[in-house]
Amino acid sequence: MNNSEELTWQLASLLGFKRTYTDYKGQTAEISPQRMLHLIAATGIDCSSDEAVQRAITKLQRQYWLHPCDPVVVLRPHLSADMKVRLPAGSEEALGISLVLESGEVANLPECQFQQLPLLQSHEMNGTLIEERRIQLPQDIVPGYHSLELTYSTGTVSVMLVVTPSVGYVNDRLQSNEKIWGTAIQLYSLRSENNWGVGDFSDLIELIQALASVGAGFVGLNPIHALYPVNAEHVSPYSPSNRNFLNPLYVDVLKVSEFSDNAELQNWYHSPDIQSELAQLRAEKMIPYSRVAQLKQHAFRLLFQTFQDHHVNRNTERFLSFEKFLDEGGLPLFQHCLFEALSEYFNQQDPAAIGWASWPEMFHDIHSAEVKEFSESHAEEVLFYQYLQFISDEQLQRADEVAKAASMGLGLYRDLAVGADRGGAEVWSNPEAFRQQISIGAPPDALGPLGQNWGLPPMDPVALRNERYQPFITLVRNNMRACSALRIDHAMALFRLWWCPPGETAAEGAYIHYPFEDMLGILLLESQRNQCMIIAEDLGTVPVEVQQAFPAAGLYSNKVFIFEISGHGCKRPEEYARNALAIVVNHDMPTLAAYWNYEDLRLRERLQLFENDEVVRHEYATRAWARQQIFNALHERGFLPAEYPGQADEIVEMNMDLNLAIHRYLSSGYSQLVALQLEDLMLMTEPVNVPGTSTEYPNWRRKLSVSVQQLFADEQIKNFCWQISDTRKQVSDQ
Repeated sequence: MNNSEELTWQLASLLGFKRTYTDYKGQTAEISPQRMLHLIAATGIDCSSDEAVQRAITKLQRQYWLHPCDPVVVLRPHLSADMKVRLPAGSEEALGISLVLESGEVANLPECQFQQLPLLQSHEMNGTLIEERRIQLPQDIVPGYHSLELTYSTGTVSVMLVVTPSVGYVNDRLQSNEKIWGTAIQLYSLRSENNWGVGDFSDLIELIQALASVGAGFVGLNPIHALYPVNAEHVSPYSPSNRNFLNPLYVDVLKVSEFSDNAELQNWYHSPDIQSELAQLRAEKMIPYSRVAQLKQHAFRLLFQTFQDHHVNRNTERFLSFEKFLDEGGLPLFQHCLFEALSEYFNQQDPAAIGWASWPEMFHDIHSAEVKEFSESHAEEVLFYQYLQFISDEQLQRADEVAKAASMGLGLYRDLAVGADRGGAEVWSNPEAFRQQISIGAPPDALGPLGQNWGLPPMDPVALRNERYQPFITLVRNNMRACSALRIDHAMALFRLWWCPPGETAAEGAYIHYPFEDMLGILLLESQRNQCMIIAEDLGTVPVEVQQAFPAAGLYSNKVFIFEISGHGCKRPEEYARNALAIVVNHDMPTLAAYWNYEDLRLRERLQLFENDEVVRHEYATRAWARQQIFNALHERGFLPAEYPGQADEIVEMNMDLNLAIHRYLSSGYSQLVALQLEDLMLMTEPVNVPGTSTEYPNWRRKLSVSVQQLFADEQIKNFCWQISDTRKQVSDQ
């Protein structure tokens, strides 16, 4: 290896990149030095010469070695409770250590001599040898966010100390090994007689009540993060503007307090033209987002006017609740709403102005004088968007209360997307935390030889530590509001992410590792504090470290029935992991009926998503084989009548008997949580999302075929649900 390659790998290691990884075949794949250098250069680091690479290495080393302590120390119970201190070799420093607990209590730890501490490593910087030594901390510090003050002759350094529990929160019913079933939904897809063409929080409440009445124990939501009010057609819940806040499109206008006090809004709503428009919106098969958003935005403005007239600065109970909400949201909430106000302002001037990169350059910097002046001169607009977040949170809180009052075994669970759109509020409000030229994705596999590029910028692990993990803490905490569990999409991101360089396929990317123990510990701390259990979506190639750490930390995994079919047939019910959420298919896959009927393969053929005819034939043959494995398993366990055919090909299309048998098979498994999709109850074949497409298919727009009211008025559906409940009650893995 020449000098350039040595420098490349040294820089890569400092940044967290890994030279090799295990691919989907189980083989070791190696990243070339040229590919690694190209990826590093895409992060904005000058890699144009050996000298430039060396400067980057030196800068990172200086950041580490010339600072006496790390900005944050995370203590996990199973790891050594210590912190690292870096001072010049031979230093006779006496180190004073003061521990300030979150409660405000102060404890002075015993003074220590730097030279007497255990030596970890040393490094020469600017002609000075610097030693890194270890200070042992008490093992019994209460979990929480504390601070350590290290005092020595030339100053004092403050270190954030995060002490975490060993496991996340799990409620009593799950701890007692209760087996629970529920549903995983796309909230926007719900139909009802009252919504405005898109599912809303009132529909969610109605669904919770209906499901609880037939024995279900939870409702899982798609990500309900804030999207773009000025671009209603940007609809993917997994590409949000800001994961910290909510999408107001889910608000039921009629259930907002201000509706009953606004005669103008009531007259507008009840007018024949608006009622006719709403009826048309409800009847649409696909959600007409722009039309829905236009109507709701008009209503929101009238609601806000009433809120201003009746409550703002009037010291009413409602205004005090609003102020409390603003205090809890803090600066991140204000910055998000400032972004929304700026977006509307520039979009009115130029409809093509979508995302902060399309604004005038002086507004790209959230700390600029121009942004500050705008926030002051447009304070009412910022307040309007704060109000929208307030009423969104209010209605989500109500849904959570209804789920808890229904004594569901788990209740409501939310979904945290793996990333945020690069043009949105989350990136704009803290650009230093993101590598904006990079996209996250997945390495090549059998179905995607070029890998996957999700188009979302990653958080920078170095920046995260420098910011004392505050963006991550805020993100987790905000998404644990108003729910009993949080599903972490692509939870392997706590450990590593596949970074894709711009202008190249995802195959040219590489894995970068994150401070796993730190981030997992913080997740567990927030889980316990918010009494919110964690479901870690761990599908795909899962590193050994993650396989071991997640169960040990009390995290629940994801299991998908059709992914659990191998050369040995279907995974047996007793082989399913206990601490898991199992589901037949999910939102990135065909519905169960489409899977059985080959509809998804025919759709992919029409969309020309297969490489060649040979691949097409292979997919059909593999599917036929998988269907037979399912049939064999159902017969073996007695979930199909004895007179049912023995060959899967004799059942040309999915029917309710076969549908129930498959769901009962999964429900008889040892996994404590089993989810079914409402579209599978309806035998729908249209997918909600086709991975690998954008405009080719109307992703994230398809509604359910019938309303919640109609679905649960059907005796066959209610009987289906009760049979799932009975199957769950009969499960015993003792």
